[in-house]
Amino acid sequence: MQHSDPVREIVIVGAGLAGLIQAHALAAKGFSPHVVDPRSATALRQSNADTRATALTPRSIELLGLPDAWLQTHGQRISEMVVDGGLTTGLDPAKALHLDSGAWVVFNRDLVAFLLDGLDLQGTFGHAVVQSSRAGAHRVLHLDQQKSLRASLVIAADGKNSQLRRDEDIQRHERDFRQTALTGRIEHSQPHHGRAFQRFLPGGTLAFLPLAGAEQASSFIWVEPSAKAKGLFTLSADCLAGRMQARFGDTLGTLSARADSDWGQFPLRAHHCNTIIGERLALIGEAAHSMHPLAGQGLNMTIKDVDALTAVLVDQRRHGLDLGDLQGLTVYQRDRRAETARFTALTTGLHEVLDRGPAPVRALAATGLQLIDRLGPVKALLRGEANR
Repeated sequence: MQHSDPVREIVIVGAGLAGLIQAHALAAKGFSPHVVDPRSATALRQSNADTRATALTPRSIELLGLPDAWLQTHGQRISEMVVDGGLTTGLDPAKALHLDSGAWVVFNRDLVAFLLDGLDLQGTFGHAVVQSSRAGAHRVLHLDQQKSLRASLVIAADGKNSQLRRDEDIQRHERDFRQTALTGRIEHSQPHHGRAFQRFLPGGTLAFLPLAGAEQASSFIWVEPSAKAKGLFTLSADCLAGRMQARFGDTLGTLSARADSDWGQFPLRAHHCNTIIGERLALIGEAAHSMHPLAGQGLNMTIKDVDALTAVLVDQRRHGLDLGDLQGLTVYQRDRRAETARFTALTTGLHEVLDRGPAPVRALAATGLQLIDRLGPVKALLRGEANR
């Protein structure tokens, strides 16, 4: 197997959102990262299959450098978040927690297009990493078709089932919530007015994010216990819209599914790792951690990973140090472990109380949401946490 020449300074494995965000951030600081992805370069730039939408916090928007004009064209600002504890048959805004929000909802495909626009993306495309190993002052990536790359630092952005994490024998601790999420787009007869909604219900949650350019459409995530979801989520989209209506109520009017509805579903699991660094290796995004989606912070956590790692690498370069130096990578790990652990504990705790807790405990927690809505200082604290 022949090595590529020369040794790359930084190689990013994975050109999904995490990898592209990392490449974009490094390029903005004068680095020239090399990206590896099994898709061809043409397919990568033409891909628009990801119809999911994400709520980006003000801090994430700042870190990504999203211009106001871009947000106005491609995004939908969340005017307020309406959080309901599920005590009533349908959501009752008068009994819910209302939080101001500076977040924006954007389609993942539009964010990918923004990241690629103007980015001189250099890489090895159409090849997958099958194994990695350490070799002195660099890490070797063994690709399919007898190709290989060497790098001073490899950044793993290759998702929950990261090959690089497994090769480094980094232990992952997984939590299976025994829940399944259904996601997609739902139409409603009343405008959303920029409002996002979340209902905590026995066994799962139902959340809506307002979509840009469509006042009467929202992106939804509907979570149910997997045993129940196995049959429920196989129903027709029209039937599911009716079931959703029964759970949500008529705050957005009548819910309906488009004829071309393409809804997806996936099991909910969370994980964290003993370490997110290795020899000349740093893990970001879902390669490093994942959490329950009820707080909607997954991509925002990835953006913070990228910011922390980029800051370390800029500092290493400023001092003339090896970018793959383990001591420098330890700074990255120390910076990210505390926050990701805190958010994982928060989302898991909310899930245990509001999704799976006994009826009296759930009722007490839901009543607490109503009380918080009347307490200005506490609301301000929660608002600040949601927009970090």
